[in-house]
Amino acid sequence: MRKLINTLAPLVMALAILSPVWAASVRFEGVSGVTDGTYSVSPYRIKVDGADFPALCYDFQHSVSGGQTWQANLLTLTDLSLAYFTGVAGYQEKYAEEMWLYSQLMTASDDAARVGIQHAAWLLFTPGAPSSGAAAWLAAAAAARLAGFPGVDLSTYRVVNSLPGAPQVQGFIIGGFPPASIPEPAPYVATGAGLVLLAVWKRRR
Repeated sequence: MRKLINTLAPLVMALAILSPVWAASVRFEGVSGVTDGTYSVSPYRIKVDGADFPALCYDFQHSVSGGQTWQANLLTLTDLSLAYFTGVAGYQEKYAEEMWLYSQLMTASDDAARVGIQHAAWLLFTPGAPSSGAAAWLAAAAAARLAGFPGVDLSTYRVVNSLPGAPQVQGFIIGGFPPASIPEPAPYVATGAGLVLLAVWKRRR
């Protein structure tokens, strides 16, 4: 048994090092001060592992309060299996459009545009959400998707969702990550399989 443990220990350590870090500590810092007359609209401010990020709220179905902290997954478009709205038809395309809307929010020059972007972000997953100014932004997001989101690198954005099994806190989109900060899962599968084979071979020897 000790021999087996000694053989598998390097494998476990290697996989732990290679695996992407999915979980982060998140704190809600505050709202932008812009409202649609009823609700505050993005960009909000959150801290992720102590770093400040402007955030687009795409989730009209859950809530968050000032100073609230929680543990969250940071999800990329390549792995949305733990995202909130995977039951919605076409959710991958919708999350891509949410990320594009985030890119537009970061360059919006007036409050009316911010309200329209926010309402479009909410409507993608909650049809009954406020809709003022949203139609044009929804159409623009769909057109950008069909064109391949020119000029926008969606791999630099993350979906911030509570950990599975925990109370669901409002979901956000944030950006500013290096494109390679969370690599594709395929190399990990291949690497893990190779390490398993190496461990089996060493044990037999």
